[in-house]
Amino acid sequence: MRLAHWLVALSVIALIATGWLVKLAPSVADSASDYHDLAGIGLTLGLILRVWLLFFGTGPAHWKALIPVRADFPKMGMMLRFYLTMGKSPQPKWYAHNPLWAPVYLLVLIILVVQALTGLLMETHTVVMWGFYLPSVHDVWSTVILVFACLHVIAVVLHDAKGTAADVSAMINGHRIFIVEDADTMPTQNIQTISLEQIRKPR
Repeated sequence: MRLAHWLVALSVIALIATGWLVKLAPSVADSASDYHDLAGIGLTLGLILRVWLLFFGTGPAHWKALIPVRADFPKMGMMLRFYLTMGKSPQPKWYAHNPLWAPVYLLVLIILVVQALTGLLMETHTVVMWGFYLPSVHDVWSTVILVFACLHVIAVVLHDAKGTAADVSAMINGHRIFIVEDADTMPTQNIQTISLEQIRKPR
């Protein structure tokens, strides 16, 4: 999971930078185009690994972990309030994927696959497919990916700064912090007690 994440993340950074140079800096366009192709190979390898994990991985790597269930909807609302209040509202707890972002991750993976395919087709000098002008499609979705990447980084930093998890270190070293409430500190109204008079003696 982490290998796929960093292959995709670093490749996307390189692709955005080199794509910008190809489009707006003619003096270095040729060199930037070569690096763009190399970054595209990195993205393709990362996507192949991540898509393989979607279908053959287990736990949070599987595609089912990215589809919200009924129990996730209250957490999604809490997560949205956490963002809107810039971390002042309580952050819900989750195991692997942020409940609000999980379906977005799946959508972004699909967009990245589209980007990889359109980039590959343009390399073969195919610019129109099914009535779509591929360079325009590529440009539009690259902007969407850039916005998502910026929001993703801001969100992760906010999680670590204001929440109780450790998303940054989890993606770097594979370890994540979980806060477990001690039974002694739990509210007493949540603890069911039983008196000695209620205990029946065996006959």
